Parts: sequence; C-alpha cells; structure tokens
Amino acid sequence: MMTATTETVRSAAPQTGSPEENGARAGLYAVLSHLFHARPDVQLLRQLAAAESLIEDEAGTLGVAWRALCAAARSTDAQAAAAQFDALFVSPGQPAVSLYASSYMSGRRRGQLLAELRDDLTSLGYARAAESTEYEDHLAALFDVMRGLIADEAQDPEAFARQREFFLAYVAPWTSRLFEKVAAASADAELYRCAAGFADAFITHETQYFDLA
Repeated sequence: MMTATTETVRSAAPQTGSPEENGARAGLYAVLSHLFHARPDVQLLRQLAAAESLIEDEAGTLGVAWRALCAAARSTDAQAAAAQFDALFVSPGQPAVSLYASSYMSGRRRGQLLAELRDDLTSLGYARAAESTEYEDHLAALFDVMRGLIADEAQDPEAFARQREFFLAYVAPWTSRLFEKVAAASADAELYRCAAGFADAFITHETQYFDLA
C-alpha cells in the first residue's frame, strides 16, 4: 500500500466533484484496493454485504455490478474468499493472474515503468509504505493513490488535474485486460468474478468522468 510523505500547501477552491460524489469514489477505490491487496477478512466481507445502497443507480451497469459484488460477499465466507484470492493471485511460481501494471503495459520495461512511477509518486508526495512487500505498480497500490488524490481534492484546487493525469498514465491503459483475465480464471471464484466485473465497470465510469470533466 502507499503512504503520503509530504504535506501539500492547499487553498480553498471549488471542487470538481461534490463532496458526496468524491467520498463515494474514494470509498470505492479503497474497497477495491483492499480486495486486490490481500485475502478479504470477515470485516471487509460484512461491510461489502451491507453496502448495496452506496450506489443508487439500480438499472445502470455500475449499480448492477456493485449489487452483484455485495451479494457475492454475503454468500462467501472468509475462508472461501481467501482460497479464491490464493488461487488467482498467489503461487510459488507464476500466479494465474498478475496484479502488476508492468505485466500488461507492453512496450514499457518493468524497470522503466517503475522508475517513472516512483518519480511521479515522489512528486505527488507518496511512497511505498515501509511495511509493504509489493512493488508500486501493484493494482492495490495504484488504487490507494487514487483514493488519496481524491481526498486531496476537497482542499487543493490542483488535485483533480493530478488525479486525472495519474489515472490516465497508470490505471486506464491496462486494467481492463487484468479484469478480463480475472473473469476468465474465476469460474469457481464468485467473489472475485464479481469483483472484476465491478472494477471494470468502475474504471469505465471513471474514464468517462475524467473525459467529461
């Protein structure tokens, strides 16, 4: 996961999104970061199971996918969720699905991508947490940065531009391919099949949000 390392000088300014909208977006990035960072625990599953009302659009693609994820959380216990996580993302050799951006962004060597990402994270005031064992291009880490940048928007007039730039550089180019791989590999993993479906719909929604802003 990521941690902020600097304090940005902020001034009052209108937000691009409403506080409610930004709060929901940040919350969804946080949920997805936790789901793809480690085995889901009982608390996370319970929170998901009770969170259907977080997205009010019942007929839209995002709302349908969110309710499917909440329903999957209700029907999956922590032991089964851990088994699904391990089957998909943990292996002594090559896991079924890689969660690292450098596995999908063709034309950019891992070292080059990580160097660019680390430079950008430093300029944003973020760095890998001391206790983290994952590289910075892990999906959960990138989602955690997005969550933090959205939170900054409440007080920083330039935060939205940084969000958009980071999203377009490090999230949008590759995540759909990851979610396709998760969906294909999760025939017996209902929770993560639904997590991939919702994450894909959410990233599509975010792409449209930034395009229209």
